[in-house]
Amino acid sequence: MLSDIGEEFIARIRALDERLENARIKSIDINREERSVTYNFICDVAVDGDLKNKMWQEALSFSDEVFKTVRVTVEKIVSSPDLINYEILNFMNANFPSVSIFLRPTDIMSTNLSGTVKYTLRLTKDGAEYMKANDAFTRINAYLEKRFCSDFVGEVVIKENEEAVDLTSDEVFSHELKKIEMRTIKVEDPVVIDDKSIGDTAVYIEDFNFGEAVICGTVTDIAERETKNGKPYFIIRLDDKTGMTGGVYFSKKATVDKIRAIAPGDAIIARATIGEYQGRKSTTISAINRCTFPKDFVKKDRFKKKAPQNYSLIRPLKASTISAKSIFDEDGGFPEGFTEKEFVVFDLETTGTEVMNNGITEIGAVKIINGRIAEQWTTLVKPDYPITEEITEITGITEEMVKDAPKIGQVLPDFMKFIENTTLVAHNAEFDTKFIKRFAAAEEYEINNPVLDTMIIARTACPTLKRFDLKSIADYYGIVFHHHRALSDAYATAEAFLNMQKSLQ
Repeated sequence: MLSDIGEEFIARIRALDERLENARIKSIDINREERSVTYNFICDVAVDGDLKNKMWQEALSFSDEVFKTVRVTVEKIVSSPDLINYEILNFMNANFPSVSIFLRPTDIMSTNLSGTVKYTLRLTKDGAEYMKANDAFTRINAYLEKRFCSDFVGEVVIKENEEAVDLTSDEVFSHELKKIEMRTIKVEDPVVIDDKSIGDTAVYIEDFNFGEAVICGTVTDIAERETKNGKPYFIIRLDDKTGMTGGVYFSKKATVDKIRAIAPGDAIIARATIGEYQGRKSTTISAINRCTFPKDFVKKDRFKKKAPQNYSLIRPLKASTISAKSIFDEDGGFPEGFTEKEFVVFDLETTGTEVMNNGITEIGAVKIINGRIAEQWTTLVKPDYPITEEITEITGITEEMVKDAPKIGQVLPDFMKFIENTTLVAHNAEFDTKFIKRFAAAEEYEINNPVLDTMIIARTACPTLKRFDLKSIADYYGIVFHHHRALSDAYATAEAFLNMQKSLQ
């Protein structure tokens, strides 16, 4: 879709004002039911309401008349070296784990030179040759240019093999081997349609969360569509017995008839790229071959860390309720078996709502034992993403407050210890669980706790309410907010949760 917009539209937007000199389109959202289109821009300077309105008018004049509604969003993204280095390391971990295992954060350096960012990777000779053979810098540049308002140029500096290890040695730590382990499926009888280099080995769909990978599976659905220009494309859904995914494939003239011949029940192996916008996955398939899915396929268990035996950095404290007369001092009134379970009610503060491009700034959690709040666990977190003035106005958290706070990777082991063998509870739980699962996965933890959503429970427990936001529910039960921070919201959610359980008895 972005390629269909063309340079003309971008040029027209940038010509509106010198502040838009480096503006870029990050993504485009189309709602077919509403017949609406949203152009999501990133810019390296703040855009006021008047300028945003000019951008909207330009987008309106450029858009096809088929759209009843045209929207424009603008997000300020500063190409700071720390943030760029973080994204490069993330990309390397996801796409080149056999190289990134020997890549320290200090091995990545970037400098902004008049709108073009030059970054340098310090790699061993073997790592540099591997990157060159896989056209890694082209892929890194494309990844970064979708996230920052800059052009990118990468280079390699060869370093000594001081970190090289023999992966067959008994002295290698098992967690380092697991870090580069990939669960894969080897297909049979591949038949080339697009690209011989796809090969016969694919990663599990269950493990395919971001970046580029080869996947395979049985086609469950395939539908042909046309772009505005009449170019055919296909929406394809796959199942590989570990998970299901769907992607868009833009056909090529030489192979379109072969793709049309693919039917549900056929097996394919494909090269795909996955990203995420506002919590929704977006997958593009660039190449497809036919194959036979192995009949004897058995799913391997995923390696995952266990919660540590002891707390090391952030320890739980005895709970202190925030209401003068607390329902936690009252016994009984809960559904049968409720007091036999332990619950952790948690809330996150973040730098923004888009999961893949934002970080956590605070975690607040309380543990319910025997139907009462018994413990609290909370910490500020130093994110690898900037905290905007808008977010500070909402959360009250500033850059100054988190400058000495631990990173998310440092606090996650203690959080995993706190939630071990509990049911998680949150308000609008999908948002909080997506964030915490993303960062837990980066540290090789897997969160499989049952999850309850107080926003959903309230629809039954509070039938007279018209709105189900946390404040409305708190007002319904007479719960007082003291401030809008993670721990305060966790307490309020816990009080509401316990009240709802009693009302459903």
